[in-house]
Amino acid sequence: MLDYIPFNFPYHFLLFLSLALFSLLSLTIVFVFFVTNIKANREHGIVPKSLPWVGRQQGQLFSAIRSNFRGLVNSVTLFREGYTKHSKKDQIYVVPTWTKGPQVIIPPKMNNWLASRPDAMLNAKDSQFAYTVGHPEITSNDMIDILIKRELTRTIGTLNTEIFEEVEASMEGLFGDGEWKQVGVFDSLTRTVGRAANRVFVGKELCSNMDFVMAGVSFARDILGQQLYPPPFPQVYETVTVSLFATMPNRHHSGIAMKYLQPLIQQRLDDMNRKQTDSTFAFEEPNDFITWMIRESLKRNTDDERSVHALAYRVVLLNFAAITTSTIMATNALLDIYSAPNSESLVTALREEASDVFREHNGQWTKAALAKLYRLDSAIRESARVSGVGGTSMARRVRADDGITLPDGTWIPHGATVGVSMDGIHFDEAFYENPSEFDAFRFSRRREEHILSGDEKTRANEDLVTTSAHWLPFSHGIHACPGRFFAANNIKMILAHLLLNYDVQPFDSRPPNISIGDISVVPVKATMMVRRREIKA
Repeated sequence: MLDYIPFNFPYHFLLFLSLALFSLLSLTIVFVFFVTNIKANREHGIVPKSLPWVGRQQGQLFSAIRSNFRGLVNSVTLFREGYTKHSKKDQIYVVPTWTKGPQVIIPPKMNNWLASRPDAMLNAKDSQFAYTVGHPEITSNDMIDILIKRELTRTIGTLNTEIFEEVEASMEGLFGDGEWKQVGVFDSLTRTVGRAANRVFVGKELCSNMDFVMAGVSFARDILGQQLYPPPFPQVYETVTVSLFATMPNRHHSGIAMKYLQPLIQQRLDDMNRKQTDSTFAFEEPNDFITWMIRESLKRNTDDERSVHALAYRVVLLNFAAITTSTIMATNALLDIYSAPNSESLVTALREEASDVFREHNGQWTKAALAKLYRLDSAIRESARVSGVGGTSMARRVRADDGITLPDGTWIPHGATVGVSMDGIHFDEAFYENPSEFDAFRFSRRREEHILSGDEKTRANEDLVTTSAHWLPFSHGIHACPGRFFAANNIKMILAHLLLNYDVQPFDSRPPNISIGDISVVPVKATMMVRRREIKA
């Protein structure tokens, strides 16, 4: 007779639940793998078969998805290998990436051609952007670009006193007790860049609110991280998986920023409207981005251009674009300067220049003063060359229905992506002597020589804001970053103030950037030892 085995409900229930969850997870992994493979094969199938590949082994099982994965974990090697094998011979090649699918990489001689193509032919905005940022009707609108080009760039220098107040206050709060302290490089610069930029975007009161500033920073990190998520899914799945689930952190952080922005914008709008009807109303429009934006919105007639919500969300997007780019460039420059083998003499030379210029301009960081920081400008530009934001630049999606024909006659179909190897160009001896070396004064040396010789016609085509076919951190051509003038202004002011007023202990070695997909991520956990300097009278 068989012994009776009692049913242990909790044990058997947990076993059943575990098996069910394991099965569900397994099925999900298999489903995602096959959907990803289908999409990878479709994207790879767009590329002309006549073009050579780097990073894809023909005939390999699941070759498309496996090559895309190589593009995720080993993109720098692939771009440099392709540049050496093909670009140096003026040949076109294809490199797989995880975030944008395969990219058709053109040689440097075609860079200016690519940079001048209009949107109707080649789209400079990534197709995934609308899903990760949200509100595609706002993202695709031209209001932010117009205001950056027409208002922000024009006012550079006129608001430097206000910007400097935030730079000084931020660093004093972070580093200013006179004792050595260990702080995060990226975090400290993020807070300082955020305060400085938002003094112009939203005004004095809100720009120093770190809850607001860091919400914008977190929103930017959410978006950058989620660029890795959409590629596995066809568009029908992207809408659900990305816009509904993966972007939950985006909506949380943008919601925090909107909590502060919407009342501010509503009050500004009310005040501006009242002033129009009541000349006795004691209100003077602040000279900031919110005022410019409201003025522009009053010329338009859709809810996506005039509602308080839409206007507030534009400021969130502006923070994403401005703070992230400037912080990355400032972080790279600081790390490169203070980890250089000649760091001590380099800092001395930069500090000497900043001190002379600051004194010459009566202790004011005017537009003219910042323009005379030739060495610092060069050091930042050189840092962007050797520690740029990725292996590729000027990535453009072919928009023309019938495709495009490259200058050498190669036809590229609709939906394919064309770009250039930024890493390859930036480390090409044909364009830069000793390209692997961080030569901080590479771009200022000849400038200073011209000045010493009495030739005032200096080499203005090698400053931080000037793009070229061989220097691409701000892209190039008609889609070059319109905010680069504002970014350069603030980065130079921040680093000059740091050099003059604080000591930073040199790094034993340069904390390395990390390549993820086709972008280079700064070491956000890197720390530095810093203290306020004792400046002798």
